Amino acid sequence: MSLSALIERNKNVILPELYAWAETFRLSDFPSDEDEEDNSFDEVWSLAERLDNGQCTEDDYEEIIFHIEQINYNETKINLTI
Repeated sequence: MSLSALIERNKNVILPELYAWAETFRLSDFPSDEDEEDNSFDEVWSLAERLDNGQCTEDDYEEIIFHIEQINYNETKINLTI
C-alpha cells in the first residue's frame, strides 16, 4: 500500500490529532519566538487542511508521517491500519 493510500485510509484518525497538534504550537507554555510559533501553527494547520480537502502532495504525506511520529512520541495516539 502506498504512503498516500495508507494516510487517506486513516484520515479520520489522523485529522483530529493533526489539528490538535497544530494548536499545541499556539498554546505552548515554553518561551519561544512568537513568529516561529505562528509559522509552526500555520504550517501544520495548513497541512491538516490539505489532507482534509484531498489536496496533499507526496511531500505532504511524508510531512504527515513526520508529525505522526512526533504526536506519538510518548504515547501512541495514532495507529495506522492497513
